[in-house]
Amino acid sequence: MKNNVRKLISIVTMLTLFNSCDEDAFTENQNESAYKAPSNLTYSEVMNAREYSFIKSGTPIVNTNNLIPTYEIVSGRTADGTVLDASYMDAITIENPIENTAILSPEDYFINEAGDTIKSYTSLDYKNAGIITIADENNFGIGDYYFDIKVTTSRNEATFTNTFKDVFHLNIGPSLVTNLLYSPIAQNLVLGTDNTTSKPYLITGNPDVRFALKTETDKLKIDEQTGIISLLNTYSSTENDTIYPMVEITSNISEETTTFQGDSFLMLVASNTPVTLPKKTNYFFYPTLEAENKTFGYAIDVINAGSVTNGWVQSNPSPLAAEERPEGIANKSIFVNPSAGDWLAHESDMIVNTQDLTQYQLGYSLSTIFYTKNQYVEYMPDGSTPTNLEIYISEDYTGDNANATWTQINEQLSCQINSLTDTPFLGTPYPGDQKIGGGDPDNKKDLSKNADNKWVRCELDLNAYKHVKNFTLKFKVKSNYTGSLKGVGSARPGRYYISDVYFKASEE
Repeated sequence: MKNNVRKLISIVTMLTLFNSCDEDAFTENQNESAYKAPSNLTYSEVMNAREYSFIKSGTPIVNTNNLIPTYEIVSGRTADGTVLDASYMDAITIENPIENTAILSPEDYFINEAGDTIKSYTSLDYKNAGIITIADENNFGIGDYYFDIKVTTSRNEATFTNTFKDVFHLNIGPSLVTNLLYSPIAQNLVLGTDNTTSKPYLITGNPDVRFALKTETDKLKIDEQTGIISLLNTYSSTENDTIYPMVEITSNISEETTTFQGDSFLMLVASNTPVTLPKKTNYFFYPTLEAENKTFGYAIDVINAGSVTNGWVQSNPSPLAAEERPEGIANKSIFVNPSAGDWLAHESDMIVNTQDLTQYQLGYSLSTIFYTKNQYVEYMPDGSTPTNLEIYISEDYTGDNANATWTQINEQLSCQINSLTDTPFLGTPYPGDQKIGGGDPDNKKDLSKNADNKWVRCELDLNAYKHVKNFTLKFKVKSNYTGSLKGVGSARPGRYYISDVYFKASEE
């Protein structure tokens, strides 16, 4: 058995060392006496990347004489030879081999030739070694850039190194316009007047562009420089005419184009007399929550499962939310339900998909709304709640829950209990039935805000976060005790429901 395990470990180690990278990552040299400095480093050019955006190179090819390479970016320059300073270079990283250690199970321990008991093994993973990454929101504008890369190998006491000048070429083109805003979205053009649309905002992309109409050219004209649209003098109509023009934007730098059309982009009503048009509301993220999957709007991170054996499960949506829910949204609620028994302490997070709020920074008022409910929460002997629903936001979450910066916002939320018409109050209600249960050690009970087994509508004003590209909302169900609740009076952790989480942008 031990010999078989030893063979298996050797095979795994060799596969990790020699097969975890692409075959062409570096070239082997079978002549053991021919070790020398690395040579023939080659990167594929990255062409027409977008200015100031995230960029990633491919894996390089290099001849290392069968030794493991490490990489270092020595310097970078522009096409005219200007050396890039720290404001550029601090955004750049290059990957190197990663050492992985695997811990063996006791039954797989073995003794090596020296008589030592082997309880783990270490291998190198270099499949991504040499890949260059430039972080988003960098200083790299339009132009060509060249980078010097140093490659180092070693064998026994000898070190071999070589620096390859201008080996990685990066070409950056203009960022294209991906968000064009006419405000308001619905606009009235009156025949026989000088009425025009508003001048559109270029929310994203390089502003060196020109405008053109791709549809409705028998009715409308557009200013090539400003994007302002007006009626043709030759156009006439006997009744109100609703028009959804397609606007094309062409980069004057690269001649690349993007187009925009639809009722969430621009709706024009041509009329003989003025008409009043309603402002638009864009529900830009309204997940169904029908299954635990980012496709349906969220992910779950279980920190401590405790007595929650079936995770977050689906249930019927909040009936309170039905009046606000857009047509066509087949929504579910989700809840955490600890199993009966010892009521072991639980903690888990429901993380809503990250949203880019910058696309609505002009012309809109932003908010996020959601509905919550607590049920079966029974207090500790001192009157405090055994569990809480804590709500957080982050501006730097990219998938690593533990290392992101989270800010609790329970006290910033505007809430209504079982009503859409009552005057909202600040702060989420205290869990449980506040009419019973002894004292108030948390000093948060308020009989006028007793939300036990009732749906609560909560809203967060997002106008202070319009600059945030990575805005993430998180719900945490957390026990305020450790171990078990068994025998702790009538205390019970209860259930927490979440329904109809959505983001909306309302025209100002």
